[in-house]
Amino acid sequence: MTRLIALINTVLGWSVRRGGRVTVGLGSVVRWWGLRAVLHRGRVAIGQGSIVRCRIDFDGLQGEVRIGDRCYLGASHLVCYEAIYIGDDVIMSWGVTVVDHDSHSLNWSERRNDVADWKRGLKHWDAVTVRPVWINDKAWIGFGTTILKGVTVGEGAVIGANAVVTRDVPPYSVVAGNPARVIRRLKDSN
Repeated sequence: MTRLIALINTVLGWSVRRGGRVTVGLGSVVRWWGLRAVLHRGRVAIGQGSIVRCRIDFDGLQGEVRIGDRCYLGASHLVCYEAIYIGDDVIMSWGVTVVDHDSHSLNWSERRNDVADWKRGLKHWDAVTVRPVWINDKAWIGFGTTILKGVTVGEGAVIGANAVVTRDVPPYSVVAGNPARVIRRLKDSN
């Protein structure tokens, strides 16, 4: 029955809602990896006419992932504690990882019990840096890229394959490398 509903939604472009935590806009096609994580934590909103084929994991109960209209997200991984925002007309290739937090404290004394805590189903976030990620309209993210916490990718920016993005990317620029650096400026095509 679930497959039938999914097929009807895809063919007719109906809006989909699941438990109030997931909304999918008209004409969008979604193929989830790890949907269970989405249903139990966080919120996902996908705009109209998008193709989403990524895994979304929430490390916090109140996390939010918003994906705009006419986006393509290939087989990538979004890891969210607080917020990941993706604008309209964004293309994200496969193998991209976007994370809005450090996962662990940089100070060993503050992370020394992480594994023991996990065994008990605990995670302490008070010593972990968390900052939202913003990927603005018309950006193109190349395969294998990693985008870290607090980064804003400017409108129309292009990120080269396998880049590690640790700082904001200016609008209409090309960045590449580890760490990613501006290698070219683009003209606004509008």
